[in-house]
Order: sequence, then structure tokens, then C-alpha cells
Amino acid sequence: MSRCNFSNDFDDLGSTPVSNFFINHYMLEAPGEYVKVYLLGLKYSYYNQSFSIEEMAEKLFMSEIDIDKALKFWEKSGVIRLRYSDSEYYIEYLPLVKKVDDKHTLSIDDTEVRQMFETVEKMIGRPLSPTEMNTYLGWVDEYGFSLEILTMLISYCASKNKTSLKYMEKVAIAWHDAGLKTALDVEAYLKAESEKWIRYKKILRALGLKDDDVMEAHKAMMDRWMDDLGFDIDVILKACNECVLKINEPSFPYINQILINWYNDGIRTINDFDKVKKKPYTKKTAPNYKVPKNYFNGYSQRTYDVDELEKKLLAHSRGEFGE
Repeated sequence: MSRCNFSNDFDDLGSTPVSNFFINHYMLEAPGEYVKVYLLGLKYSYYNQSFSIEEMAEKLFMSEIDIDKALKFWEKSGVIRLRYSDSEYYIEYLPLVKKVDDKHTLSIDDTEVRQMFETVEKMIGRPLSPTEMNTYLGWVDEYGFSLEILTMLISYCASKNKTSLKYMEKVAIAWHDAGLKTALDVEAYLKAESEKWIRYKKILRALGLKDDDVMEAHKAMMDRWMDDLGFDIDVILKACNECVLKINEPSFPYINQILINWYNDGIRTINDFDKVKKKPYTKKTAPNYKVPKNYFNGYSQRTYDVDELEKKLLAHSRGEFGE
């Protein structure tokens, strides 16, 4: 144990052993200033020296409040134990062992789990932290994933260079909601997602937009064009071209209205245009709409007059914002 009263007689030529496990699994997630506190405290502890918070703060150019926060951070991380007596800290540096929350169905001691984590570490090019291991095993319980599915999920995210827990959690939720239970389910799902993104990109290119410009609402609208209304991608691209030529800017609401009108005219494919002797911008009234019942879920229920919408968008593009 180390008592927090400072002593200044250290051997500058000595060395302090730092566990590789601390470097690989704790240091990488910790704030840099907190790592300095841990290492300096470890040196004091190794040489059985006492120190004061004030002197430690002075040495590290930190405030005493920040030193206190750092020590409590490491206590919460499970690498030190703090006790208080007569306004003094007593600090014990604990042995570092690979621990994973025992509340999970699977344990880090399971051979298959260890092998999976070793595979994952090779995928992402770094050791996993205890937090990451706990989170992954939590997904096994929460989402019913097998270790195979979990490995495929992490591999998928790593292929996109997105290995933060926050991003992978979103993917895990999406896979759970999609009901993916087997490797074949995942392969089919990823194939469908890849094909969908190819169509997204074609639409975005037609509108002069980049992949980063698309929002979730845009993707949901494009999905409805393809899935609910059943339009071929060529028809959607034709609507995009109509939009850009007519109002000289990309507008998803405008394209949406064009497609609704075409839907009501019985148009689904490019070949349908030859069969329909009607201009696509013919004004429709609300009673004639035959759009699928659930198409407007998540959208306003109002209908648009294409001509009026066109006037407003053109005025907007010219900077005319008056009523």
C-alpha cells in the first residue's frame, strides 16, 4: 500500500515495471493525463514511497481536483483500490488480470470465446479492452447472436474502418431487428444492402450529391420508391433528371411528388412511358391518389400541387423568400 505523504528520494537510474496488460487493455481507453497519474503513482508504489496529492499535482502540472478524479477513474477501472483515513488516501495497486463481467452467459475462459477475441484483435489490428469484450459478450445475450454472427459483425465494421462501439452497436441493433440468426442470413442481408447502396449511389449521382450528403430520411424515401411503389431504378433516375432540369436543384419532396403522379398513371418501368399517353406533370387531386396505404408513414399527410411546389422551389433557388 502507498500512503499519500510525499517523499523525494527516488533513484533516477532505476526502473518501474509496467504491465503489458495495462498498456494493451487500460491505457488505450484512458485520458492521457490519467495515465500519467497512474504511472507516477505506480513508481511511488513500486519503491514503497509515500506522496502527497499536492506534490503529485505540481509534478504533473495538474490540479489537485484532476489528480483526485484520475485516482477515482483508476479505482473504477479496477486497477487500484482507494481507502481514506484522516483526510489521507491509502492506495493499493492491484494485480492486473484479464477479467470479463461474469454476468454474461459466455465467459472469457471459454476456449471458443478466447479464439474469437484473438481473431477480432487481428481484424482490428489492436488488443481488445475489457469494455469491448464485455460489450461483445453482452450482445450475445441481448441480441441472441452466436459467436460466428458476432465475428461477422465485427469483421463487417472493420472492413468499413468503423470499429467504435457506438457504430457497431447500431449495426448490432439493425442485424437483430432484421432477424439475422445464421451466417447465411447475414450473407443474404449484406448482399441486399450492397445492392441497395448501388441504387442509392445512382440516385445521388443523378442529383449531383455525394454519399455523405444522404441522410436517413433520404434513404427511407428512396426505399419507399423502390420497395413500396415498386419503381425500377431507371424510372427513379428519370424523375431525378426531370427535377434537376425543371428546378435546377435536387429536391427529394419534388421527386417524390413526380413519382406519386407517375404511380397513379400506372407507370412502374421505363417501358410503361410508351403505354401512358399522359404528361408526368399532370396535376392530381387528392381523391385520385392510389399510393399504398402505409407509404406516408413518418411523413406529413399533406398532398402537394406539383406546379405550386415547383414555383416555391424556383423562388427559393433565386433567393426569393417572400410569401
